[in-house]
Amino acid sequence: MTAAMKLKEYYQNNREKILVKRKKYYLDNREETIRKQKEYNLKNREKINKRQRIYSVGYREDNRKILLVKQNIYFNTERGFMISLWNSIKKSSKKHKRINKFKDFDEFHNHWLEQKARYGMKCPATGVEMTTIKGANKPGEFKRIMTNISTDRILSTEGYSPENLIFTTWKYNNAKNNITPNMAKAFLRIVEERYGTDDIE
Repeated sequence: MTAAMKLKEYYQNNREKILVKRKKYYLDNREETIRKQKEYNLKNREKINKRQRIYSVGYREDNRKILLVKQNIYFNTERGFMISLWNSIKKSSKKHKRINKFKDFDEFHNHWLEQKARYGMKCPATGVEMTTIKGANKPGEFKRIMTNISTDRILSTEGYSPENLIFTTWKYNNAKNNITPNMAKAFLRIVEERYGTDDIE
């Protein structure tokens, strides 16, 4: 039997006793142990960070499929979907230089919860039940889910703010595009003049 095997056997036979001793030692020397650990971390910061980066990259590569599945499951939840919308807003604000008046995700999420308390999961513009479906596309394929929640700026010339943002289906948001409330009123007036107000949908 090798020395390593003997050591392993000893540990297995005396595991409880060893753990008790280790715990007692740590409690008796807690401050000293913490001080030494801090000193070691400071002295070897680069080495530790490098090791962690290598581990992280390796872990992601080895568990890529599992991580993607977990990510898709999370972003299919209501909160996860809201986080993805919030990230999109931040990206869009930066890219198109739009003002974002939401302080943080919590304020943005509370805005959604206020609308949900009033309308439930229904689109306030169409009454269609809204969904939170992410990760449904095949690799290399991009497909919008028409019933998914989207962030609609009421006035497209303005940025993101509680006053100017509502949550609608992506289909409605896309169809509305840059139409302003005044343009919508003018169009409705023309329709009413030509067809009347009965059975207009």
